[in-house]
Amino acid sequence: MLEAWQWVAALGLALAAGTLSGISGFGAGLMLSAYLLPVLGARIAVPVLAVAMVPTNFGRIWAFRQGLDLRRAVPVLAGVLPGSLVGATAFAALSGPMADLVVGAFLIITVPLRRALQGRAVMGHPLMLVGGGAVTGVLSGMTTGAGVLLVPLLLGAGLAGPALLATDAFVSGSMHVVRCIGYGATGLLGPDLIVLGLALGVATIPGSRLAAVIVAKLPPWRHVQILEALVILVGLVTAGFAVRDLLG
Repeated sequence: MLEAWQWVAALGLALAAGTLSGISGFGAGLMLSAYLLPVLGARIAVPVLAVAMVPTNFGRIWAFRQGLDLRRAVPVLAGVLPGSLVGATAFAALSGPMADLVVGAFLIITVPLRRALQGRAVMGHPLMLVGGGAVTGVLSGMTTGAGVLLVPLLLGAGLAGPALLATDAFVSGSMHVVRCIGYGATGLLGPDLIVLGLALGVATIPGSRLAAVIVAKLPPWRHVQILEALVILVGLVTAGFAVRDLLG
């Protein structure tokens, strides 16, 4: 677990993550993973991040609650919830180095993937939404950062603006709850990790309110560039150490 100074650093980073993600619309989980993965390893960091993203997303639901569209969220939830449980169970079966390799490789992929999917919508047919939700759920259960796949699904369902933000937060929050259940059932998520995850998640919430004040001089595109570079670096380091351990 974390030492006292690491707790302080993690909570401070969570506050900053909530602030910066309030500017660009994404990145809280990725920023936290950049800190937690090298310190804790993937088998601990991924379940902790799942817990942290629950209060983060439900805080966003409250902020945009008037736009929440439960009817259009249902097809995505029908796929993403069981998919998350399957992914979390599969993740528990991975060895430590293999879990690090999967998470590190996916972190690297998230940067070009996010850019490719930015502003795009997939077909809005319910079966497409269920299938896309299932894929997203499995990937989210096995790694971190797969939530970027939800946005094109919800765009395809016809959502935009506050409705997109609120519904994405609801689907994401529900997905992370199921991930937590899966990790807990497989022994990866104990009370100490739940406390750490909840503390980090709660710390991100006030950050969104501080965004305009603290990062007023930081253009959103600059934040995105910095975050993407950090994500790729952490992914390379995590995957590199995993390969070393697997070959050693």
